[in-house]
Amino acid sequence: MMNNEALYPPTKPFAAHMLPVEPPHVLYVEESGNPDGIPVVFLHGGPGGGVKPAQRRTFDPARYRIILFDQRGCGRSTPSALLEGNETPALISDIERIREHLKIESWLVAGGSWGSLLALAYAIAQPDRCRGLRVHGVFLGRPHEVRFWFHGIGTLFPDAFEDFAGHIDKDERDDLLKAYYTRLVDPDPRVHMAAAQALRGFSARTQTLLLSPAHVNNLTQPQAALEISRIFTHYCSNAFFMPANHILNNISRIRHLPCEIVQGRYDVVTPPQSAWDLHRAWPEARFTLVELSNHVATPEAPDLSTALRSADDRLADGPDLPPIETYLAPRAHHSPAISEDGTLLAWLSDQTGFDQLWSRDLRNVGSPAVQLTSLNEKVGSFAFRPGSRDILFTTDSGGDEHHQLNLLRDGVATPEPLTEAPGVVHNWGCFDATGKRIAYASNSVDATAMQIHLRDLDTGEDRVILTGPGYRTPRNFTPDGSALLIEDNRDGMYDAELHLLPIEGGTPRVLFPGGQGQGKGAHIYAARWIAKGAALLLATDKGQAFHGIAQMDTQSAALAWLAQPAGDVEAMAVSKDETTIAYAWNDQGYSRIMLLDGATGSESELALPTPGRITTLTFAPDQMALIVALAGFRAPSRVLRIALDGQASTILCQGAPVLACEDTVEPTIQYFTSFDSAEVPAFVFTPRTPAPPGGYPTFFIVHGGPESQYAAHWRSDAQYLVRRGWLVVAPNVRGSTGYGRDWQAADDLDLRMDPVRDLKAIRDAIAARDDVNARRMVVSGQSYGGFMVLASITEYPDDWCAAADFYGIADFNTLLAATGPWRRKLRAVEYGDPDTDAGRAMLAALSPYRKVGDIRTPLFLAHGGDDPRVTPAESELVYASLFGRGHDCQLIRIDHEGHGFARLKNREKVYGAMVRFVETRARAS
Repeated sequence: MMNNEALYPPTKPFAAHMLPVEPPHVLYVEESGNPDGIPVVFLHGGPGGGVKPAQRRTFDPARYRIILFDQRGCGRSTPSALLEGNETPALISDIERIREHLKIESWLVAGGSWGSLLALAYAIAQPDRCRGLRVHGVFLGRPHEVRFWFHGIGTLFPDAFEDFAGHIDKDERDDLLKAYYTRLVDPDPRVHMAAAQALRGFSARTQTLLLSPAHVNNLTQPQAALEISRIFTHYCSNAFFMPANHILNNISRIRHLPCEIVQGRYDVVTPPQSAWDLHRAWPEARFTLVELSNHVATPEAPDLSTALRSADDRLADGPDLPPIETYLAPRAHHSPAISEDGTLLAWLSDQTGFDQLWSRDLRNVGSPAVQLTSLNEKVGSFAFRPGSRDILFTTDSGGDEHHQLNLLRDGVATPEPLTEAPGVVHNWGCFDATGKRIAYASNSVDATAMQIHLRDLDTGEDRVILTGPGYRTPRNFTPDGSALLIEDNRDGMYDAELHLLPIEGGTPRVLFPGGQGQGKGAHIYAARWIAKGAALLLATDKGQAFHGIAQMDTQSAALAWLAQPAGDVEAMAVSKDETTIAYAWNDQGYSRIMLLDGATGSESELALPTPGRITTLTFAPDQMALIVALAGFRAPSRVLRIALDGQASTILCQGAPVLACEDTVEPTIQYFTSFDSAEVPAFVFTPRTPAPPGGYPTFFIVHGGPESQYAAHWRSDAQYLVRRGWLVVAPNVRGSTGYGRDWQAADDLDLRMDPVRDLKAIRDAIAARDDVNARRMVVSGQSYGGFMVLASITEYPDDWCAAADFYGIADFNTLLAATGPWRRKLRAVEYGDPDTDAGRAMLAALSPYRKVGDIRTPLFLAHGGDDPRVTPAESELVYASLFGRGHDCQLIRIDHEGHGFARLKNREKVYGAMVRFVETRARAS
């Protein structure tokens, strides 16, 4: 990860005070941020560490009135390093004196390291003056914690400890605290200054995850080193002037307060056990364990700063607004399939953080879900082997899409790899009816094309049976196993050719041709043999505006249309006796299920329990119900059994409920008039709360593809922002699927900028609303949607207060030069030909990177380091150009992620950073 905006921008104090307390002590106190904001006092570490400007920066200066002060004897407080009157009760009194002086009724109290102990002690003494607490690097002042600091850290940092212990005579090393304290209070500067340098040097070298010479240098400046070393050992030697176990024994006094506990996993200065003990005693407090963190964050290891900023943001939000992590927590269950014998249901779920295989035995009612795979990589797709409960599944490495095939045999825990070529793409195809052979595609022979393989699973024999240019997929074996149905997409995914390939040689027979030209060819969602191979059932849009259900006579290749709804058929299933066809069609982004009687041609609709989109559809083993995966705007995908007779549906698997009903909304569909009078559909998510006096801020989400659609599915960021009072708009500009082939093709080639004009028209219409703040509008998009973001902020740079580009296209020529070679032709068909002068010129003219100097909008970028589709070079080009200009921009690159962010922890990092970025820019605007 790079350029993670872990902290808020630097701020300067708007007021500073020298406040006399108990003579002779005078405290330095400063205020920064918003004078009318939430008051927060930050308590520094040490004791004796003094405040630092960076400690202001975990607090949002637009929302917080930030109070920092140097405790007695350190920093800009006077006198320096004085121990007289320097004890915990006095510091608690000082905090109250500051509160009263600043006329603050109650405040949030934050502290780290020693500051966490002081914050807790103050809260216990003055609970009515505390709005809440945020503590990190938790230290509870217990004897074993002190002993570990002086004698335990050295086991992890033996090099630093050797110098630290070496400063003390051998006969005194059994009690390093006593030995150092004796020297630090010695009046001879030669004695106490040398001891201070030795102690502080040891401390500085052990605080950071990665050694930071700058950190060591800052902490070992002579006066600061003496202050903290002398005061620290003074407090350690006096049990921190508190009764034994004071904090945990009195936690009941503050358990009603909101609290954030943040702790570095590898904190050796204040090891995590103390934070855990506090968490166990105070279970209501939110506990965050930061994996890649020691005691102090640095620019090279900023995750602790990010966690502290997030914690402070949550406290500013209050308990009624769930954080982004809560919206990312709901788990999806999708892609169900049933073994041929009807006894085993399998599906994919990200229950553990990213997709793995799960199953449930259907023979026993109420049988538990069983996790079948526990891999370090997500499972991509899977299929049951006919005649068994074996499962073939695919995986890649870090989202690189070089998928490998694996076979998980029934009752065997460890999968058997069928392919082991990490540099090769393997696309799953199909089993034959016996389950003995598989067909799949790979680019092992030619990296730019997909060849067809046939493998015998019993003998392991693997042979290539079809080579040549283009992207192709084996759809099905014929029922008798003599031929393969091949889909050839050499001319694009929406210009498919279907042909039958005899397995043992012979001329392939074309069932319908490709090469029809851009916007004129056919696309296929599903293909299924019926009538023992005499006919083929297709979900296709051949010659039509929308995908329908067609039956093809395999001898004549003639098509007979069985169903032609006013939207795309996206999934279909056939009953075992082939008398009923079930299909799901897309009605403006929502699915509707129809049952088609094969004998009469009559149709009936099967109601869904909630609005959503069907992504998988199959008949239940008893043929009396459908098994479906249903995703919605208000919840992730779940697997349901929907009875054909209309009885109540049954949930087979779903994630545990995380959010309350009031935390999500269902959008409305609205149409907007574009530049050429075309009507552009969009989903509009409206907050439940009334618009604020200045109007709603607005967040636009532009989908990728572009041959895709914003349809019913779970988007954590959309619902999170709506809950926080944002209007969210998700348009389906021209180029989107779901509205007919003409709309889908309306952005091809030199029409590429027309959807940008659509977005502009919608933006202006929303901005004109009385309940919208036109100065607080943000545009975001993923993949091709990222291109739309960059195009929007280069063509209309004054329209947006911030923008978020996730793995988006910046330059079409560099995209086509660097994308996976097996994908290049598929994209060139739609975008333009980079191998001709005219094509390159058109692509250059359409590329927003060529206008990067026109960008005035603050820009957030995020990219997976192993993205094979839109390589990270696209985002890095934009970032490098803007960074060089001093532009407000942030780039997060996550290694071992591809075209998207599969792992929950990475999604938390990316989306957490994104919402912080756009919310702060919106507030500033």
